[in-house]
Amino acid sequence: MSEEGGYRATIQLIHRPDRPTAIFAANDLTCVGALSAATALGIRVPQELSLVGFDNSVYARLRALWLTSVDGTAHAMGQQAARTLLERIEHPDAPSRTQLMPPRLEVRGSSGPVPSPPS
Repeated sequence: MSEEGGYRATIQLIHRPDRPTAIFAANDLTCVGALSAATALGIRVPQELSLVGFDNSVYARLRALWLTSVDGTAHAMGQQAARTLLERIEHPDAPSRTQLMPPRLEVRGSSGPVPSPPS
């Protein structure tokens, strides 16, 4: 779950005979490590390898990185949780409910179409 972990995991993945065309990292910091590994190996992102992180953190939005990232809507989820808690305090006997908050994909410069296989 770190930049170093993303770097090391990507090095291992890239050296496999069935090298991936895309990597979905556990978080944006890990995705930064994957980007560093791809750069060190001379692999062009996104032309040869797409990278996607998770968090839509400040790292993903840095222009130098410009990572595609899944926004888990943590801020909105926290706001909704606070509203739900206040409602529960005000109405303790109200029936419980499940609320789903779909994530959003923020497409930036680290992802693209699947590369063509080598001839």
